[in-house]
Amino acid sequence: MQDSYDGGVLSIKRNLSVDGSLKRSHLLPWVIVLGVVWCLAFMVSMYWNVRHNQDMVMDQVLSQAQAAIDKDMTYRHLVSSVGGVYIPTDKGIEPNPYLSHIPHRDVTTESGRKLSLVNSSYFTRLVHDQEATVSPNGIRGHVTSLKPLRPQNTPDEWEKQALLAFEKGAAQQTGITKDNNGEEHFRLMQPRMAKASCMECHGHQAYKLGDVMGGISVSVPMGPLLAESEKQVFRLSLWHMLFWLCGTLGLIQGYNLLLRQEHQMRFSALHDVLTGLPNRALFLDRLSQRLETAKRHDYTGAVLFFDLDRFKTINDSLGHSVGDQLLCQVGQRLKGLLRSEDTVARLGGDEFVILLADLNSDAETVVTEVQIVVEKILEALAQPYTIGTRELYTPTSIGVSLFSNESIDSNEVLQQADAAMYRAKEAGGNCSQFFLPSMQHVAEERLEVEHALRHALANHEFLLYYQPVIDINSPGRIVGAEALVRWQHPEQGIVPPGEFICAAEETGLILDLGDWVLYEACNQMQKWNTRNPDLDYGRISVNISPRQFQQANFVPKLINTIQVAEIDPARLYLELTENLLVRDIDDVAEKMQELKAHGLQFSIDDFGTGYSSLAYLKQLPVDTVKIDQSFVRDITTDPNDAAIVESILAMSSRMEFRVVAEGVETKEQLEFLTTRDCNLYQGYLYSEPVPAEEFESLLRMNT
Repeated sequence: MQDSYDGGVLSIKRNLSVDGSLKRSHLLPWVIVLGVVWCLAFMVSMYWNVRHNQDMVMDQVLSQAQAAIDKDMTYRHLVSSVGGVYIPTDKGIEPNPYLSHIPHRDVTTESGRKLSLVNSSYFTRLVHDQEATVSPNGIRGHVTSLKPLRPQNTPDEWEKQALLAFEKGAAQQTGITKDNNGEEHFRLMQPRMAKASCMECHGHQAYKLGDVMGGISVSVPMGPLLAESEKQVFRLSLWHMLFWLCGTLGLIQGYNLLLRQEHQMRFSALHDVLTGLPNRALFLDRLSQRLETAKRHDYTGAVLFFDLDRFKTINDSLGHSVGDQLLCQVGQRLKGLLRSEDTVARLGGDEFVILLADLNSDAETVVTEVQIVVEKILEALAQPYTIGTRELYTPTSIGVSLFSNESIDSNEVLQQADAAMYRAKEAGGNCSQFFLPSMQHVAEERLEVEHALRHALANHEFLLYYQPVIDINSPGRIVGAEALVRWQHPEQGIVPPGEFICAAEETGLILDLGDWVLYEACNQMQKWNTRNPDLDYGRISVNISPRQFQQANFVPKLINTIQVAEIDPARLYLELTENLLVRDIDDVAEKMQELKAHGLQFSIDDFGTGYSSLAYLKQLPVDTVKIDQSFVRDITTDPNDAAIVESILAMSSRMEFRVVAEGVETKEQLEFLTTRDCNLYQGYLYSEPVPAEEFESLLRMNT
C-alpha cells in the first residue's frame, strides 16, 4: 500500500510550489486561446455582416436601376412597335421638331383637339421630364447619344465612356459617380441599337441597322440607401458588441468557475474532506521537503503520530455523525497549538500526525522542546469535547520520531512515529513514546502478522480446538466445551490465539475470523448430530469479539448460520467480555434479548477484569459468569484472589448465575472451588484444548 502513497506524492509534486502551496492553474492558456478564437469569430462575423450589408445596398441600387431601364425599354418598344403615338399639344407639350418632315406629324381630331406624333425617344424623354418634376431627387433616366439630335441628349463624361464601350461590343455599363453636391449616384446604362423603325427619324445620321445609336442611362441616388445601410451597420455593431460582451463575460465566468473547481479538486486531492487538514500525500510531500532542508542546513525536526484511544468505542456506540464531529474538533485543537511553519494532518480514521519543523540543532534541546509540545497536546486533547448535549473524553497515544540531516526517507520517519505510537498504546494509552530502533522490529513483525493473517484466512489455515467444561459436582463429567481458534501456520505449526488475536482486532480481520469461528463451531455441532446422534457434547461456547457483536447484521447473520446448520440454538453459548457491556448497554441488551428469544445462552467471559457493574448484569439476560484464570491461578496462595473468587461465587449464587472457573490446573484449586459451590470448571487439570476428534474421544471415555 505504501507504493500507492509514494505514487500519490510524486503525482502532486508538479502541482506544488516550494512551500507546498498550489501552483498557478493551467487553465489560463486555454482561456486565452478561447478568448482569441472568440474575438476572431466576432471580427469575422462583423466583417461578413458589414460586407453583406454593403452588397445588399449595391443589389438594391442595381435592382432599382435595372427596373427603371426595363421600364424605359418597355415604353420605347411599345411606342416603336405602333409607329409612334399621338399626344395632345394643349398641355404644354411641344411637337417633336425632328419629325417635321413627316406629313402626318400634326393632326386635328373631329372635336378640334390638336395632336402631335411622338416617336419612342421623344416619348421616353417626356417620361423622364415628368419623373424629374414629380421626384427631383429620385431615380433619373436619360436618353443620350454620341450624335444627339437635341442638346438635352448630350452625354456626360461617364455616359460618353459608356457609349464608346458599347461601340466596342459592351452590353451594359455600371458605375458610381458624384454630383456637384458630392452625393453618390449609381449609374446603369444599356445601348439603343438601330432598327428599321428608327431610320425614319435618324436616317439622315447615316446609321445602319444594328449600329449603336445611343443608350438609356439611369442614375439612382445612393444617399438614402447608404444612410439606411449605416443605420443597419450601427445596429449590427451594437448587437455584435452585446454578443461579444456576453460571450466574454461567459468565458470569464466559466474560467472562474473552472478555476474554483480545479482548486477544489486539487484541495480535495491534498486535504482531508472531513477536517480540511492536509492528507497523507500532502504531509509526506512537506515532510520530504523538510528532510531536504535538514540535509542542506543541518536542521532537525519531529513527527508526532496520534491515535485516539477510545474513538472506536465512541464511533460505534454513538454513531458516525458524532465521531465525525469529534474528529473535526480534535483537528481544530491541534491546529490551535502549532506554529505557522508546523503541519497537522489527518491520515485517516482516528490517526493524526504533526510535523514540527526547524527545531534546535542540539539533540537534548530538541527532545525537551518536543516533550513540552507533547505535554501541551495531551493536556489539550484530554479536555472534554462538547457534541450536542454530550461531553466526550478521548485519551490520546502519541508516538514521536525525530529526524535530522541523517534521515533518509519521509516514509521511514512516519513509520518510526507509528511504531512509537503503538508502544504508547501498549503502555496503557494517554501517553507518549519516543521512537527506539527496537520498535521498528516490533512494527515490522506486526505488519508481517497482518499479511500472514490475510493469507491464512484465504487459505483456510485456522482450526478450532475444544477445551472441555467439567461439572464440579459430578467429577469427570463433560457438560460442554469452549471452542478456541488455533492457527495452523505452515512454518511455525500450531500458533495460539494470544499471538494473533490482537493483530486481528487492530486490522479489522477479527470480523472475518469471528464469522468463520461461528460457522465452523455450528458446522462441527451438525457433524456430531449427524454422525453420532447419541453423543452428548453438551453446550459449545464461542468467544464473540466486541467489534463483531456491534455489527448491525450480527444477529440475522448468526441466526441464518444456526438455521443452515440445523442445530439447537440452546446448545450454543456466546461468550461476551465485560468491556463490551459498557459501550452501548441499550444496543447490547436489545441484541441479547433477540438472541435469547431464539434460545441462545450467554456467559460473561473473564469476569472481574473489566469495568462492568452489577447494575449492568441485572439488565442483561446473562446465564453464566466465567471467572478469569488470573484470579484462579493463585486462589490457594493469595488471600486477595481468594476473596475476589469467593465474592464472585457469592454474588453469582444470589443472582442465580452459573459459574465457570477458567484455568484450573491443580487439585488444590479444584478443591477450593468445590468447597465454595462453584458449578463448572475448565483447565489443564482435566484437559488442554484439543482438536474435535480428540474431544469426541474424551466424550466417549466420559460416557
